[in-house]
Amino acid sequence: MDFKQELNQFLQKHCKRPLTKTDITYTVSKYGTQFQAIVRLNCLNGQEYAGHLMADAKAAEKSAAQQAIEANATLVEAAKTAPADKKRQAQKPPVSAEEREAKKAKQEAGENPAVTPKTELNSLCMKIIGRFLKKGETVYVCNKIGTQYQATVQITSLPEEWGQRAWAGHLCANKQKAEQSAAEIALGDIKGDEKLQELASQFKGKGKGKGKWDVQAMWEMMNNWWTWNNTRERVIEEDVLGELIEWKGHYGWVKTDHDFEHEAKGMRDGKIYMHRKDIEGQPEALAEGQKVKFKLYADGSGLGAEEVTLCV
Repeated sequence: MDFKQELNQFLQKHCKRPLTKTDITYTVSKYGTQFQAIVRLNCLNGQEYAGHLMADAKAAEKSAAQQAIEANATLVEAAKTAPADKKRQAQKPPVSAEEREAKKAKQEAGENPAVTPKTELNSLCMKIIGRFLKKGETVYVCNKIGTQYQATVQITSLPEEWGQRAWAGHLCANKQKAEQSAAEIALGDIKGDEKLQELASQFKGKGKGKGKWDVQAMWEMMNNWWTWNNTRERVIEEDVLGELIEWKGHYGWVKTDHDFEHEAKGMRDGKIYMHRKDIEGQPEALAEGQKVKFKLYADGSGLGAEEVTLCV
């Protein structure tokens, strides 16, 4: 069974009726010598899913169907097991609110939202090629499709055919999320290749003086990449809470309430730069110890705070 057939069967069970021609629609676009499809599930609130770049249109449609199935994995599984599991589910004791919170906390433990797919992709590629990325070697192209955005990413410095590949992300609400989606898909493919992982593992070494690379070389590589890149890149979309630790009249430094990891954290001794023009209302005077809420970004100089508001 291919993914298009599996998607059809799932939707029939979920909708509890035969599907019409307009319930599922595929749109195929050509990018160079490759094809990409977007599937729209009109019978499921009009959800849209974009597949990977493929060699032909049929394979592109199957890839889009696969993305739709994976995105609705919970509903797909429920549709498969609902008839057989009714009695079994009725016998299960209800889950308490405390148990749900404990499960959620366990799942989220160890996850660091400040490490985005784009920064992780850059870090992994630098390990693979053994040097910092040059300008133009990582190419993001973002297109607007209807009211949403979709991005592709290509890393031309990767070895052999990997440098010619392009990865397409899912449809997202804005350009930033679209680029992160493309980076996430590229990461999955690159991490799944044994040869590339072997190259990346050589970067780590086996202790001080034993590996090809050391920690100092890593930071030199990261510093060169961030110095070249002067464009602000949002590290995390959520608001970050912190405290003003030093103020120089027009600019100063803040620290976050919670620790995080990021490539640029090794610059400026981990301090986060904040300028008065990035503060809402641009207050004349600020005192050390002032609590602030801000968006965290990274540029060629290190980490910074923008869209800053003062906490009362």
